Amino acid sequence: MKKILCLVLALALCAAGTAIAETITSGSADPLTAGELAELLEIVRAEALAAEPLNNPGEESGESEDGTLLRYEIARLYAEGAALAADTPVNALVFEDSEGPIFRGTGIDTMLQDLLAAYPLDNPELFGTREEAVLYLRDKADGGFFYGRVLRDGQRITAVEYGDILKEDAGFRRAAVTYTVLSGLVTSIRADGLNPAGEKLDAAAAEELRMELQELTGREDYRQVRTSREGLELTPFGEEDLVFDGIDYLALEPSGLPGTPERQLMDNEDGTWLMACDGDGYEAVFRCDAQGENARILSFTLLDDEREGPRCVRLGDSFSDDYARFRSGEYEMDEDLTEVLYGEEGKAPWGFASYDSTAGEMSLRYACEAGGTLVELILKYTDNILTEIIIQTEY
Repeated sequence: MKKILCLVLALALCAAGTAIAETITSGSADPLTAGELAELLEIVRAEALAAEPLNNPGEESGESEDGTLLRYEIARLYAEGAALAADTPVNALVFEDSEGPIFRGTGIDTMLQDLLAAYPLDNPELFGTREEAVLYLRDKADGGFFYGRVLRDGQRITAVEYGDILKEDAGFRRAAVTYTVLSGLVTSIRADGLNPAGEKLDAAAAEELRMELQELTGREDYRQVRTSREGLELTPFGEEDLVFDGIDYLALEPSGLPGTPERQLMDNEDGTWLMACDGDGYEAVFRCDAQGENARILSFTLLDDEREGPRCVRLGDSFSDDYARFRSGEYEMDEDLTEVLYGEEGKAPWGFASYDSTAGEMSLRYACEAGGTLVELILKYTDNILTEIIIQTEY
């Protein structure tokens, strides 16, 4: 039976096109340096000089703000001039199709956790804002500094940038490598600031960037949710998960809902009344009296993919990403393809996963005792993508 479970999860992971990320620990790697990028440039240059460019650099379409585009199989070079020679200044390199490791053992399709492990990581939980987090910031005696940061849309990291701000003459050069990330995998790599004679930052601009990063290192507005391949390392869904995206589910009242939702009072035909609240990106239902007073939350449904639920689950997530945020692995798969993740239904806390390969549908269900009531989180997936997020209460 365990083989069935492994097969189902393997199919889910492949279909989702992403790998489950483990909690990342601080590494001992050295910061990125401009010298490393200079060495990378010369390796690429040597291979490019042994071949002809795949485009016509002399055409107008080859000109850009980064320089003249010379496209080779190994990379795209942006140079000062339409012909590449041993001494031609190159401003930037872009890798999108290269196979194998490109830089520090990383390349296209490198997993995010492997990428982060290749550089210093002083902030393994990625504390910061919902938009970005600093990975490391190391000052130099001459006013320069090394840094690393991630850019993200919530839990979805979109880019990882490492830079060396180095003092040169009257200014500072920013040499940097930026990895574009999609679904936890590197899709492109760009190296900038390769030309020592290129554009410089003045002292004020360099200090402004350093202060911006320094301020971000003190932010704890947001963090990455802990994930693991080993589900037994994770905690069950619990009361602490019911505070999310500015919402305290157990304390919710109609007057405390975000925005100005439309309200509709309905007779529940059992002596109670229901109040349905249609808000911006959500729907909330309360049980109340005939006057709409004494309301108690029954359910909260997220409808907008910008809103995050418990453990930052979000419409559009892959099944494998969300599966890796909650405890699992205590039991095997049942004959009806229902997996007991932990616990026993009817005795919270418990977690279940169900799979319907014919319909391409899956679901994750978690329950906990909170505030003297049973609260359930229901996540529904179609073709491995999260399409419904419901939190509901059973009184």
